[in-house]
Amino acid sequence: MSFNAARYMADFARVLAAVDPDRVERIAERVHEAWRDRRTVFVFGNGGSAASASHIAADLSKLTAPTTSSRRLRVHALNESASAISAIANDIDYSEVFAEQLRTFMQPGDVVIGLSTSGRSPNVIKAIEYANANGATTIGIMGDHDAPLRRLALQVVVVDSKSVQQVEDTSMVIGHLVCLSVAARVAESLAHVHVHAHAPARTGEHPAPFQRLN
Repeated sequence: MSFNAARYMADFARVLAAVDPDRVERIAERVHEAWRDRRTVFVFGNGGSAASASHIAADLSKLTAPTTSSRRLRVHALNESASAISAIANDIDYSEVFAEQLRTFMQPGDVVIGLSTSGRSPNVIKAIEYANANGATTIGIMGDHDAPLRRLALQVVVVDSKSVQQVEDTSMVIGHLVCLSVAARVAESLAHVHVHAHAPARTGEHPAPFQRLN
């Protein structure tokens, strides 16, 4: 038998250890800014990356939903609408299935995250190109150091592996790390507002008006 689970796990541990945590935190910072500024986050990919995009979108919207504020992070996985994807692919071209949706929904200042194990998926590339040209913050998570996506996206994390499965596995871990980091940043932002709103005024000062972040 050529496959060995223990060897795969050992290889995966090495791949995961090579991920730059600072790059992950910078992605989390951009997503947190989207929450702060009431922007929208778009995530997309093909095949296994599509499943990861849906998972990341669900976790981002759920884990960052505070109970003390009405402010929510708007997150959309563009690979989820079979109707939109099939219509665009049939009437225009499959390479346009994500970019065409961005033309409808994206606004300047939004965050656009493309997942591609090869870093070469034409529909991911076209979506990132459109987002760059129209004022979005673009992020790429991929598995090839020399891929076009690395040169196009404003922020990238490259998974150092030739295994499609390990790139997908690592992309999902990166997604979870971003979700947890953004959730912590949202909680800290809300706590900061709460502390300042209830801080006692100094002698001779009037209390600062309560500014609710909602």
